[in-house]
Amino acid sequence: MIRRVAIVFFVLAVALGGWLGARKLGAFEAATGKVRSRSAAAAADVASRADQIRVWNVALAQDPVSALALGHLAALHLQRARETGDDSDYKKAEAYARRSLQLRINRNGPTFVTLAAALVAQHRFQEAESVARDLVAFDPSIPQYRAQLGEIQMELGHYDAARQSFDSLYSVRTHLSIAPRLARWAELNGNPAYARQLLAAALADVKTQRDLPMEQVAWFHLRLGDIDMRNGRMRSARKLFEDGLEIVPDDYRLLDAMAHLEAAEGNPKKAIEYGERGIAIKLDPATLGTIGDAYAAIGDSAKAEEYYKTMEVAVAGQPGAYHRAWSLFLLDHNRRVTEVLANVQTELETRKDIYGYDLLAWALHKQHRDVDARDAMTRARHLGTRDAMLFYHAGMIERALGQRNRAQYFLQEALDINPAFHPSQPREIRAVLDSLDRESAGVPR
Repeated sequence: MIRRVAIVFFVLAVALGGWLGARKLGAFEAATGKVRSRSAAAAADVASRADQIRVWNVALAQDPVSALALGHLAALHLQRARETGDDSDYKKAEAYARRSLQLRINRNGPTFVTLAAALVAQHRFQEAESVARDLVAFDPSIPQYRAQLGEIQMELGHYDAARQSFDSLYSVRTHLSIAPRLARWAELNGNPAYARQLLAAALADVKTQRDLPMEQVAWFHLRLGDIDMRNGRMRSARKLFEDGLEIVPDDYRLLDAMAHLEAAEGNPKKAIEYGERGIAIKLDPATLGTIGDAYAAIGDSAKAEEYYKTMEVAVAGQPGAYHRAWSLFLLDHNRRVTEVLANVQTELETRKDIYGYDLLAWALHKQHRDVDARDAMTRARHLGTRDAMLFYHAGMIERALGQRNRAQYFLQEALDINPAFHPSQPREIRAVLDSLDRESAGVPR
């Protein structure tokens, strides 16, 4: 899930950095600190966003060359995209931001941030990096600008540059727009405990804020729950996701997260229930795949195939050259391997991050090119990321190469990191480990 959640960081930075400079509805009661009318408050946030957009459109009509009005409209459309899942708002945010910056660059830093975030949401990472780099060069004293640049560098696999950006942020590591970025950097570098510490502190801080949109409060629950789920703390992850859904009951990201959690814990019917609620709001390819697998798990292969086909259609409309969750799904199901490999190789020409190399390794493995797969997997693991999926892929590649000890190490590490990282792969690992143990003991298969 980290691949999907990562994109939200950039968009979140805009709202957390300046909180749009407009009216926000309170997330918590002043007297009691209890969350107020959850669904009503979340709906009010969205309605407030529409009202704000109308107001600023009136202002723009009165002054068509107002960089201020254009900047506010860009930020508001960006925020609404996050609240509703409507990707068309990202394109509107980009368009308004570009118009604003054409009129004025000085004292317009937040609009640069909005533009970079809108580009990232559309998977246009190189363009986003150029915008963020220009902003940092223009005003390097603002830590939020350096944090956004570091995040984009990390997504592109420019890790040396990202390290320089993030190393400069330690003194402001608790800022709400910086802590989640530093947490992900810590995760990639094999320190999930520190990542969780940063996110837990950020969530505690969020709960004291009275003027954050409800969607942002829910997002911090999602982010902390995500890191718990990927590190095997399923009970804690469930509680965080459920708490987030109490705040925003129709948050499609939290519904998707619950679908993945239920599937990983062997509850396919509940996975279907949460997943279908999530995709009714926004079609997410990874969730469509989860629902399809859940139907397969309960023996409804026809329904599963319907969701797989729907997933393929949904991916065709996704931003970017291809959707990584879809590619991973295809490889796991041994479908269209040659096509996926070609897509991965093309994307790696410009985006050389560890998960791109992981996909390359897995695609090569599926083509039985395991020597090449091992080389790609080495690049995928070079930061020391503690991700059970990476260790599973590494272990299966080593097994195919006949490296029994290395295969046992990687596969056992995958289970130690998270024994429920996937609905079926941990079971496959246990079967492989049992087979390898038998081979070691000289027991015939």
